[in-house]
Amino acid sequence: MFDIFRKPLTVRRPPTGSYVNGVWVENTDGIIFTITASVQGVNAEILQTLPEGYRTSETHILYTSDELFTSQLDLRNPDVVEINGYKFQVVKVTKQDNIKNYPTNHYEVVVVKENVD
Repeated sequence: MFDIFRKPLTVRRPPTGSYVNGVWVENTDGIIFTITASVQGVNAEILQTLPEGYRTSETHILYTSDELFTSQLDLRNPDVVEINGYKFQVVKVTKQDNIKNYPTNHYEVVVVKENVD
């Protein structure tokens, strides 16, 4: 239904792993894949829910049928999405189920531009 607004985006999923005696050990290889998503701006209400350091970085909301991952302590780093040649980290994922009006299952994904020093 919303495919007309979606465009292909490259996603890099880093390897999972864990710390063993203080050293990060990777369990799997990272993967690269393509999703289709609608890229939207972020309103002030959502920006206020983000941690302070993210509020001044370029931020987008992606609407996609593909599940992306945020970081998980001692398990994985966040997925990284490439938008217009720039890398964005996934910082928030919300599953949207709209069964009342239309049978759509999709994810609302907040991404923040990676800080490059």
